[in-house]
Amino acid sequence: MGEKMKSAPVYFTIAQVRHNPVLRLGAYTDEIQDRMRKVGYPDFKKGVAMAFSLMSQVGDEQQGQPPIVERVERLMFFNSDNTQGFIVEQNAISFHTTEYDTFDTFADEFMKGVGIVHECVTLAHTERVGLRYLDAVVPPNGEEGLPDYLASGVLGLSSKLPEEVQVTHSFSETHFRTSECAILARTIIQAGPLGFPMDIQPIGVKISERFQKINGVHAIVDTDASIEGRHTMNLEALRSQLKALRSGIDVAFNAIVTQSALDAWNS
Repeated sequence: MGEKMKSAPVYFTIAQVRHNPVLRLGAYTDEIQDRMRKVGYPDFKKGVAMAFSLMSQVGDEQQGQPPIVERVERLMFFNSDNTQGFIVEQNAISFHTTEYDTFDTFADEFMKGVGIVHECVTLAHTERVGLRYLDAVVPPNGEEGLPDYLASGVLGLSSKLPEEVQVTHSFSETHFRTSECAILARTIIQAGPLGFPMDIQPIGVKISERFQKINGVHAIVDTDASIEGRHTMNLEALRSQLKALRSGIDVAFNAIVTQSALDAWNS
C-alpha cells in the first residue's frame, strides 16, 4: 500500500469526508486559512457552489414543487504549484492531488487538513468517507496493446472488432462490496486527449505534464470506494477507514489491470 511505482499511472486522486453541517463556516475562515497557509497551502480562494435541495412531498401544496437551488460557501486552499489542495464546504472536506506519491503520504496530507478544520470548528460526526483514483492506461504500442494491459472483461468489443476498426469510446462499470466498503469500478476506453469522467471536474489543480501529452487511444481506470454511516468524529478512526478504502481500491484495480501492466509501471 505504501510502495511507489516508478511510473505510476495515477493522474488524479481525491479523498472526501462528509460531516455534520457547519452553517457559519465563514466565521472560521481566517483561522482555517492561517493554519492552512502555515502547513503548505498559501493559495486561498473563496467560492460558491450551487446545490439542489429537494423538498419532502407532504400535502397537496408540495406536489410538483421544483427543487430549491442553494448557494453553498466553499473555501479552497492550494499549494504554490497548484498540484494539490483542499476544498472545505459546510458539510464536507475534500483533498485532491495530481502529483500522487504514495498512499501514506496522501493520507498524511488529508488527515492534516481534516485535523485543522476539526480543531477550528469542532466537528461532531462523519456521514461518509470516500476515496477515488483516476489512472491513465497508455500502452507503448497504442490501441493494440490494451489487451496486454487490461483484463478482457473491461475491453468491450475492441478485442473482437476487425483490425482496421478504431475504437472511439467503450465503457465498463462494476459495483461490488467488500466486508468494509462499497466499490464502484469503471473503465473508459477512448481516443483523444486524456480527460476526466463527466461527474468529476477538478478545481484549481493542474494535470502533470506527462499526462497532458496523452493524445490517442487510452483507457481511464476510475476506482471509487466509500463507507456510509454516521460515526463520532475521531481522527484515528477516520484514518483506519481511509486504509480500508485503499484496500478496496486495490481489489478493483488489480482485477482490471494485468501483471504486464504492473511490471511496465514498475520498470
